[in-house]
Amino acid sequence: MFQGNRRLQITAVKALIAINVLVFVLMGVSPALADFADSVFGLSGRGLAKGMIWQFVTYQFVHAGFFHLLVNMLGLWFAGNILERIFGARRFVIFYLLCGIAGGLLQVALSPGPAMVVGASGSVCGLVAAFSTMYPQMPVTALIFFVIPVRMRAMWLGIIVAGVSLFLMLTGWFGDIGNAAHLGGAIAGFGLVKYNRRRERFS
Repeated sequence: MFQGNRRLQITAVKALIAINVLVFVLMGVSPALADFADSVFGLSGRGLAKGMIWQFVTYQFVHAGFFHLLVNMLGLWFAGNILERIFGARRFVIFYLLCGIAGGLLQVALSPGPAMVVGASGSVCGLVAAFSTMYPQMPVTALIFFVIPVRMRAMWLGIIVAGVSLFLMLTGWFGDIGNAAHLGGAIAGFGLVKYNRRRERFS
């Protein structure tokens, strides 16, 4: 029951989180269902070779575990709420998906083969990069190793996300993580903001 004029507001960020959580819960129902979802919706060279180009979008909604889901949804919540208010729901969803697609493209280009990539990390890295590009001087608190709070300007958060992703991609450390997808998403987030600013300047 709602009291007064208070309403349950459904935003794009909440809808995206709900879809991610729902997919995760459904995949947890049975191993067979999880294997099917991975093979059809996870991003892989094998799937793309069979014409499953939708995987560039659907892999963003499949997660490998609870912690993987939790970290991505927290990033989507904190960065996404700010950007959705600026872009509007429709433009925000398009922006979010484009960052994920760009991450998937870079991951596949640099790591072809049957290895599978899942998760919204590329999309979220795009949001973080966009936020840090639009508000470089805004103070933010980042959790190093998800425990240690560090105060910094937003521009440094974006630089750290892109820099760490590039370093891990080049060194091969944590090779089971889609570091190229993270970097691709961050580059897309930065590039799309710069492109939109340039277009608005000359329009």
